[in-house]
Amino acid sequence: MQAIRIMIQIAILCIFYEIGKWCTSFFHLPIPGSIIGMMLLFLLLLTGVLNERILMDGSGFFLRHFSFFFLPLSVSAIVLGPYFIEMGWKLALILIVSGLVGFVVTSVSAEMLINWKEKRTYDRSH
Repeated sequence: MQAIRIMIQIAILCIFYEIGKWCTSFFHLPIPGSIIGMMLLFLLLLTGVLNERILMDGSGFFLRHFSFFFLPLSVSAIVLGPYFIEMGWKLALILIVSGLVGFVVTSVSAEMLINWKEKRTYDRSH
């Protein structure tokens, strides 16, 4: 029974992916279909139209097996070895800078959210 529920939830996630791909091709958007589908799913979750419990097991399956989905990427990286030798320093620089930017933006936004919640709690108590 659990396996059927997970398969149905994964099918729902795939439907959002396909809807995103269709929107991208139909409206000629420069954004990948997977991103459009994810934004649509996010909006439905945010507005409460779709409850997160409906997709909990299917998304949990993907999270538990997340590293398996990067296996094709790793094999491709091995095949492209000569390209990495030639352009490796540029790729490393891009990865380091983007990682640092992501870390800083996440840290600052988390700090701002924590301060905002603490201020809200403090204002209510006084």
